[in-house]
Amino acid sequence: MTEVRKLEDGMKRMENGNEEARLEQAANESETGTALTRRKLLAAIGTASMTVAAGGAFMHLLTPAAAAAPGQSVVSSVYSGGTLLSPADPGWANVLDYGAVGDGTADDTAGFQAAAATGKPILVPAPSAYYKLSAPVELTNSIFGVGMPEIRMDGPNGQLAKRMFLIVGYQGGGLAVSGLYLNGGYSTGTAGEWSHLVYVSYSKNVYVHNNWLHAPYGDCVYIGSDYAAPCENVQVRENVLSNRRRCAVAVVSGRKVRIACNVISDPYPYVAAIDLEPNSSSTGSDLVEDVWIEGNEFYSEIYFVNSYNPNAAYPNRRITIAGNKGKSSYLFRCSTTAGSAEHVTIRDNEFYGTGRMITSSNVLKGLVISRNRDYSTGAAGWNIANAAAPVIADNVFDAARTVAVTFQSCQAIRFSGNQIKNITSSDGAVRFAGSIGTSRHLISGNQMTNVTGGGYFFGNVVTDSLFDGNVTECGVRCILVDAAAAGSDLRITSDNVFTGAGVSVSGGSNLAKWTTPEVQTKGAVVGWATAIPTAGAWKRGTVLWNVQPAAYAPTGWVCTADGTPGTWAPIGTAGGLTATEVKIDSPNGTAYKIGVTDAGALTITPV
Repeated sequence: MTEVRKLEDGMKRMENGNEEARLEQAANESETGTALTRRKLLAAIGTASMTVAAGGAFMHLLTPAAAAAPGQSVVSSVYSGGTLLSPADPGWANVLDYGAVGDGTADDTAGFQAAAATGKPILVPAPSAYYKLSAPVELTNSIFGVGMPEIRMDGPNGQLAKRMFLIVGYQGGGLAVSGLYLNGGYSTGTAGEWSHLVYVSYSKNVYVHNNWLHAPYGDCVYIGSDYAAPCENVQVRENVLSNRRRCAVAVVSGRKVRIACNVISDPYPYVAAIDLEPNSSSTGSDLVEDVWIEGNEFYSEIYFVNSYNPNAAYPNRRITIAGNKGKSSYLFRCSTTAGSAEHVTIRDNEFYGTGRMITSSNVLKGLVISRNRDYSTGAAGWNIANAAAPVIADNVFDAARTVAVTFQSCQAIRFSGNQIKNITSSDGAVRFAGSIGTSRHLISGNQMTNVTGGGYFFGNVVTDSLFDGNVTECGVRCILVDAAAAGSDLRITSDNVFTGAGVSVSGGSNLAKWTTPEVQTKGAVVGWATAIPTAGAWKRGTVLWNVQPAAYAPTGWVCTADGTPGTWAPIGTAGGLTATEVKIDSPNGTAYKIGVTDAGALTITPV
């Protein structure tokens, strides 16, 4: 998909909306100029924005007014005789009425600043060319574009003086930035990273939606605190975020942040598309909590989501990454700095590209990764380290690479219901490694197919762990218990299926307990029968218990040599033994007891 096509698709999504938001961008192309009908205005604002504006200056648009204000008037009625509006209406500020021109030549900064200074919601009609800004505009109320007007930063240099819209200390009921094409003008250079398109700090109830945010020298949207207090309830949704030097969305300090249903395109391998990076602070003014990253499409040269926390006192908490689809070098990365993260949920994502979907060494608890589909072609698979009780369930690993997932020094892993296929591993497609012994793992219900090398690798001592109900097809070995794992208590049950050309378990002697004969002999099982088998191929070590036991009948049979049907021997007789005697039947059916006295003499007595 070309860059132009990606942006076209993203703009189409913004125009059409989706089930969740049903936001509209509806400038009537048949009507031109600055005159606005009520319908055009309400459509441009969108249904979600009206929720934001409820109780504010826009509510009067929903009810009839006595008469239009003097000045330019709308040329046609909207609701069959309903009230007409004009740019002089006291409820909002049209930037054209405050000196903005939009011809691509004049500096429109003063006009935007004057409109913002009124404290009213701002309307930005579609210009003849584009609006040019040379300095920031601080917003205290919403700003809406009609017809997706372009606003371009003149002379971007990466510095604070070239930020576009500032929302600082807003504590009201709702401020929206909607329907705008913000062009930061970045093409090359590394002079700085602070020229953001939308800068939100120490604010709550801010909504950035239905915009095209393009080419900032810094971030498309920055969410921070200025060391005052975290932002709260900030939503960035239904936007196209493209060609930024730094992040599509940088969350430096925020609670209840939702980044949803955006199209993100990033050709610069500088920092993550979405960065969760609080500044180090002993006061907790900068922290990241309750973040939802959902339903985005992304194309990034580096990380999609990076949890990078230098703030050791305050972990990044309660992060959900769900339903996203795209390609990058990583979908999620949390592996550096002193600070950690906890309660991270990664589910229902699709990942492509040539990198590693997940690398995490700093999510120390509450890590849940489920129902994801990994189709990437990078050499390395997932790497999960230092986690307590991570849940890795119902994922699909489908890539011709050497490892699906490596666990390092993790305790109480639940690895269940996953499908692992087409891995070219040598030691193991799924690896349990690290520098310390681990315990309490549940490895169950996984299906491994077309793995040309090894299946599961245990490189250090594993105790109190269960390997149960897995189907494992491997070309070399299904399980390798390394010498460094000697003494492991890995209970491999008889409910597993080992198939393919490889042996079932290599290094079985390093286990403290054997719970299935297949630990030593592939194909040996424990089962049930009514008699010694007379057909089929059987492996030495197979035990068949008598499903119809009777007094003096065998309790079961054991295969003592491979074959079809193999060589079998009975295992004892039911009811034939006590502490001092054994009961046997003679060929003619007479039963005898053979015992021993206290003096060591044998006795033979008919029963």
